[in-house]
Parts: sequence; structure tokens; C-alpha cells
Amino acid sequence: MIILVALQKEIPTLHKSDNVFITGLGKVNAAFQTTKLILEQKPSLIVNFGTAGAISNDLHGLVECTGFIQRDMDCSPLGFDRFTTPFENGEKMIGTPDLICGTGDSFLTDSTDLIEAGVHLVDMEAYAIAKVCENFNIPFRSFKYLSDKADENAGEDWNEFEHAKAESLFIEQITKL
Repeated sequence: MIILVALQKEIPTLHKSDNVFITGLGKVNAAFQTTKLILEQKPSLIVNFGTAGAISNDLHGLVECTGFIQRDMDCSPLGFDRFTTPFENGEKMIGTPDLICGTGDSFLTDSTDLIEAGVHLVDMEAYAIAKVCENFNIPFRSFKYLSDKADENAGEDWNEFEHAKAESLFIEQITKL
């Protein structure tokens, strides 16, 4: 098993472990690092951990995501549904709709349109990691700690967030895997 996290700040002590790797922010960095690590490490499982913005008011603390979409994929002017990558086989969502993470390359401060789409939380890496894992047939799990509400206060909330608290809950969770 390897663990992928976007930023060292999100995992203040566990980053020193041999099986923990920092991807950097965003889908491109996450996809690149995931591919590189699969080829080098040949893991039997990839686990993603990080912070996320809650869209659903019912979500708090540490959650496990089950479905992943690209929240910034929008080719609707070409006749495609939002969140669907044109000319690609497969569904727009990877996984199941129980707890959907909308991944995009922006720090979201307005989630109005995602509420209507059934998205529960947002991040910047999980879809990319899930996509690479799917293509390499590597099992994937993603745990997110809700650090903000993906609203106008999201940046301030994330900056003030206690990452060590989230990390300790994640460590507790991965010991059960």
C-alpha cells in the first residue's frame, strides 16, 4: 500500500513514512505522481488522504469517498453533459454515488451548481488518482477530512485548519485496512 497526499502540511508526521508520497496540488500533479509511483513501486493498493470542502451540510470530520467526477470538465457547448470527458469510453463518474467527490483545479468558494449535481464534497486530486488507478487496475480508496464548506470563507477556514487532528483520525482509519 502507498499513501498519496497533495501537501506535506496535510500530513504533518506521517509524511516521514516510506510508503507516503506528496503529489503536489491539482489533477496534473496527482496523475503524474500516481503513474510514476505505480510504475516504480507496483503497489497493491493506493490510498489518498487530504482535506476537502464540504458541500453537503451533513458531512463532518473524516469521510471515505466512493465516487469521483471532474467538476471542472464542461464541454456542454459541444453537446456533452457537464463532468463528462468527450470522446472517452466509460461513465463520467468513477466508483459509486454514495459519497461523490468533485475534483477540480480550483479552490472552490461557490458550490451552488454542484449541489444540484449531487456532489457531496470537493478536492483537487482524487479524481485524477482514481482515473490512473482505474487504468492500471490498482485498488483505490480515498479518505478526506472536511476542512471547510467550499464557500466564501473556504480559504480562511483551510488556512486555520488543524491538520494534525485530521491526520490522527486518518492514521486510526488506515490501521483498519
